Amino acid sequence: MTNNNKEEEEIKIRRMINDYVANSPYRLNPDVKIVDRVVKGLVMRKMKYGHPYCPCRLVMGDFEKDKKIICPCVYHIEEVERDGECHCNLFVSVNYHINNNEGE
Repeated sequence: MTNNNKEEEEIKIRRMINDYVANSPYRLNPDVKIVDRVVKGLVMRKMKYGHPYCPCRLVMGDFEKDKKIICPCVYHIEEVERDGECHCNLFVSVNYHINNNEGE
């Protein structure tokens, strides 16, 4: 893919994750550096595999298994509910920022 295609994919992925959080009980991590890092990983995987697989999980090469890790992966709901953030730290609970700044 050319840089233009890479930039287009990044725009699409950012739109996808922003649309997702707008319609979900979750938010993007307030740390822009973390979001940027995860988005870059999603773009790389989209370019390599054809799908924006979670950059924090292993792609097995079997679509039936791997479709579970297409962002937003099936695991993020339980992770955010349990930990306040998903494994990649892309999606966080609405109280994430407040909870992590208590006592500061």
